[in-house]
Amino acid sequence: MKIAIISDIHGNYPALVRVVDDAISNKVDKFIFLGDYIFDLPFPNEVARLLMKMENSYIIKGNKETHMAMLANEDQENWTHNQFGGIYQTIRELAPDVYNFLNGLDEECYIKLSHDISIYAVHFPLFTPSMNTNCSSSNYHKKMLEKAFTHEEFLLNFSDMVNSDECKSVIDKIDANIILFGHNHLQSYAYCGDKLIINPGSCGLSLDFDNTAAYTILEVMDNKLNVIEKRVTYDIEYVIKQVKESLLYEKGRIWTDLVCLTLRTGRDYFGFFLEIAGQIASSKNETGLLFSDSTWEEASEVFMDRYNICINNSS
Repeated sequence: MKIAIISDIHGNYPALVRVVDDAISNKVDKFIFLGDYIFDLPFPNEVARLLMKMENSYIIKGNKETHMAMLANEDQENWTHNQFGGIYQTIRELAPDVYNFLNGLDEECYIKLSHDISIYAVHFPLFTPSMNTNCSSSNYHKKMLEKAFTHEEFLLNFSDMVNSDECKSVIDKIDANIILFGHNHLQSYAYCGDKLIINPGSCGLSLDFDNTAAYTILEVMDNKLNVIEKRVTYDIEYVIKQVKESLLYEKGRIWTDLVCLTLRTGRDYFGFFLEIAGQIASSKNETGLLFSDSTWEEASEVFMDRYNICINNSS
């Protein structure tokens, strides 16, 4: 049996199509989708409707789908702010059947493959330690800039993390041989004792210095497990062109420019940008998570100058 594990699509329909096609060409028997299907890129309805048609699949929600329901029901007074303009535009564009589908997804699932093998799937890594190293995308970026490391070296770091006392105490309580999660956009896998932990990375918005679409195939044969990490190319410049012509870009230009920068580079610049915005807001005595439009614009200018980045022509 072959199972394709896919996560963090973030509205990137062209990437999802390429990944699903690649999985089918590899003769997978089942699909497991781990959440975060919308926001950031302007194809939420297309992504969801492809998922709705998928046979032999298990689909759970991520934090984006949870936020969707929360934001859709809130007071819309803040919907004109630049910071969340793209998010609110995505909610406006969601078709009713898509909204109902995404809102109705479960947050986790258990899958029994055989008498001896079962899977627990969830979006958030429940066992992430409080003192992380480079196993978050922002820390991964900082560590990579300090001293570049290989994927194999990262997998060793990931193995150390899941085998730490803090993680192991949580993992031991999960009643499954295989534990799947997404969220941090970093493709990885390791064993904790006899339990296999897999993060398939991000299909739609990779953050591990590789801008191809990531997913993972799990082979189960005679109760033996084999992990195959996959990367698939797609036309990123076509996606960016579609983004720049969308209402999502018009309503949330600054954040969407960051998304386009990330598509091209495979790097997590979001944390750097938000850190700058927070510093500017603090200097103005602004409080809360919602930055003023002027702070948002200033942060964009400082970010581009500090990191010597021309967002529209980055490579």
